[in-house]
Amino acid sequence: MSISNRLGVLFLHGYTGGRHELDPLFAYLKSRYDFEYEFPVYPGHGTVLDLKTVTGDEWFKEAMDAYTELEKRADEIYIVGFSMGGVFASHIAQQKGVEKLLLIAPAFDYTKITKIGQLNLTPRHFSEHMKLNMYGKIKDRIKDIPLRAFQEFKKIIESKREGLENIKSDTLIIHGTLDLLVPYESSVETVKEIPNAKLELLEDAPHLFAYTEESQLELNILAERFLFK
Repeated sequence: MSISNRLGVLFLHGYTGGRHELDPLFAYLKSRYDFEYEFPVYPGHGTVLDLKTVTGDEWFKEAMDAYTELEKRADEIYIVGFSMGGVFASHIAQQKGVEKLLLIAPAFDYTKITKIGQLNLTPRHFSEHMKLNMYGKIKDRIKDIPLRAFQEFKKIIESKREGLENIKSDTLIIHGTLDLLVPYESSVETVKEIPNAKLELLEDAPHLFAYTEESQLELNILAERFLFK
């Protein structure tokens, strides 16, 4: 099915991530619709992490440069932003003519270890999270994340998360209730600030939807309905 050869979609991944975080959604949409796209990888990110010297400003510049490139080939632009990419997407949307904004677990807040008890997780939630073996999936990457990189993450989030009330884009926020990295309550508050925003909470979905086939399928369907129907 073809929407328009002048439609462009910008995909923005998260902190310490890469294209793999959004690849399943990208592949699903690209197999069904015709659109131009940009899918940048921030400096130091991707398959192999090298975050020792890069800065949050460099990450955001990569996202903005990708938008600028896409703007040359498309009359109408949608942005799909995951986690930190969701914060970048919202900031770009305040400055540019973005028709649709899809924010997936946007990192307008993040869970501090000392406050994990405030997530109101039930024993069943912990049981479901353990079944997903989250730590096993990310432990090899954690050793490559220096404290300095986390400080850069905090700084760039703080500098880009203001002004949500200025977003004019049609906006959908999707967040999993089993997200231990970015509390879904932050999206409950965020949707109140963006004028044309709606929120979909997915029960038992983790931060990275690609970790479970069911959550990824739900994400694919919701994204397709919002972006292309």
